[in-house]
Amino acid sequence: MIQLKRVVSVAGGFRGAFVPVTVALCLIGGSGALGETANRIVAIVNDDIITQADVTEHLSALLEEPQSPEPSDADSMAMQEVVLRRLIEQRLILQEAKRLGLSVSGEEVAKRFDELRGRFATEEEFQQSLINSKLSPEQLKEKIRDQLMVHRVIDAKVRSTIVVSPQEVAAALGTHPELGKPGDRVRASHILIRVNERRTPEKAKALVNEIHQQLVKGADFSSLAKRYSEDPHAQDGGAMGWVAQGELLPELDAALFTLKPGELSGPLQTRLGFHLVKVEERRPADSLSLTEANHEVSQQLYQQKFQAAFTRWLGELKRHAYIEITH
Repeated sequence: MIQLKRVVSVAGGFRGAFVPVTVALCLIGGSGALGETANRIVAIVNDDIITQADVTEHLSALLEEPQSPEPSDADSMAMQEVVLRRLIEQRLILQEAKRLGLSVSGEEVAKRFDELRGRFATEEEFQQSLINSKLSPEQLKEKIRDQLMVHRVIDAKVRSTIVVSPQEVAAALGTHPELGKPGDRVRASHILIRVNERRTPEKAKALVNEIHQQLVKGADFSSLAKRYSEDPHAQDGGAMGWVAQGELLPELDAALFTLKPGELSGPLQTRLGFHLVKVEERRPADSLSLTEANHEVSQQLYQQKFQAAFTRWLGELKRHAYIEITH
């Protein structure tokens, strides 16, 4: 029986189902010491290389979060480690997409490009954001193509294998009848920065504090969750949907059910690492319909199955790849 505690951790390397729009390419050149630093190889992934320029560009790319301030220098190393790991995993997934012969049409890229442009109040703001991000429209389209390709291969190799049966939903509701009973619920978003073998508690705390400061200054929660969160909801901008009291770890549960709609928690520490949570909406205690209860449980089961399958699949890609971190 799958445990119905909501998943907020990942056992594998990717730690989040995916991915910000920016899949870094080597766009920064230069000469002399600055150019040498930018072009320094920091990782090799099969036949691909990742340079310091790739990491720097990905770290500073703010196209999807125009109000986000630059991170402070003090915590830039912790952020660079997160970015480098994400870039390695993205390269592996893109290489698998190429091996499978998958493609993305120009129409799909154009549609996504227009959606991104539509987030800005004026064309001038959009163009200025491109300039700030050191991107041309064509370079942005290439990044969008990469993102769509990644989603396509995940759909083909992971999502297509997952089925949640009515019998599983019924069994879960039988084991956890509280999910269909009255109780306060909140629609919440979540960012997780894990403590692991490569990141000490001190580094994790420094990184989550930096992210918290960006959010306090007006950065977009969804964009930062996609970029940094190591929880299964990262691909959805950290959105967990409706959460019932008692579903999450006690530290998160206590924070969520004291926050008002729109409020952000401070950094919270659990056995998994450091968290930030935000309440988007609160629903007062009332009985869920059977349809609502079934849907909530089905979504939780699906997410847990997806995360387990994705972690296994990515682990296999890593096991069969040549990966060398050179710094």
